Amino acid sequence: MESYTLREAAKKLGIPPRTLKQWEKEYAEFLVIPRTNQGARIYTNELLHKCSMIKEWSSEKRTKQEIHHYLKAEQTTSNHEDTKVVTSKPRHSPTQSIETKVMEGEVIDASQLPCNDTHYMVEQTIEQIAKRVKEEFAGEMKQQTAEALQQIIAYIAEIKEDTASVKQNIHQSINEWTGSLKQETHHMCEQLEEIMEFLHDEYERREKERKQYEERIMEREKSFRELVLSFRQAASANGKRSNKWWKFW
Repeated sequence: MESYTLREAAKKLGIPPRTLKQWEKEYAEFLVIPRTNQGARIYTNELLHKCSMIKEWSSEKRTKQEIHHYLKAEQTTSNHEDTKVVTSKPRHSPTQSIETKVMEGEVIDASQLPCNDTHYMVEQTIEQIAKRVKEEFAGEMKQQTAEALQQIIAYIAEIKEDTASVKQNIHQSINEWTGSLKQETHHMCEQLEEIMEFLHDEYERREKERKQYEERIMEREKSFRELVLSFRQAASANGKRSNKWWKFW
C-alpha cells in the first residue's frame, strides 16, 4: 500500500503543502485524510487522484460549488464500482491492500487492522512515514532556523546602518549647533564690546563734565571770596572815614 506524507504528496501534485491543507478544509466531505499516531497526514493514491482532479478543475476556473458537485458525482461512481468489486470478490487476498474508512482527523490504530501481511505492511509504512516526517521536520526546522538567523543578521545590519545614519545626523546637528553657537557668541561679543565702548565714552564724558563743573564751582567760589573780600575792604574804608567826622569839628 503506497502512502505519502504531506510534502511528498504536494511535490507529486506540484502544489504547495498549504494548498492541500486548504483543500482539506474546503472539501472535508470528500477528502478524509488519515493520520499517524504522531498526527502526520497520510495520503494514498486515491486521495492523490482526487486532489489532482481538484487541481485540474481549479485551473479551469471552476467554482467551489461546481467542484463539490463533481466530487460528489465521482464519489457516487466510485462507491458503485466498490459495491461491484465486493460482490464479485468477497474475500481479500493476503497481498491485496485493505482500505479502511476513517473520519477526518482520526488517528490510524494498527491494532484495529487484520493480523495478516497487510497488517505488517501498514506497520512498516507507518514507521517509514514517521521516520520521513521526523527527517522532514528536522530539515524544516534547520531551514527555518537558517532563515531566522539570516533575518536576524539582516536586522542587525539594518540596525547598524540606522545607527550609523543616526550618528551621522547627530554629528551633523552638533556641528550645525556649534557653528550657530559660535556665530551667536561672536555677535554677542561684538555687542558687548560696543556696550563697553559706549560705557567708557560715557564715563569719560561724565568725568569731563564733572571736572568742568568743579572748575566752574571753584571759579565761582573764588569770585565769591574776592567779592566778599572787596566788600570787607570797602566796609573797612568806610568805617575809617566815619570815625574821623568828629575831628572836623
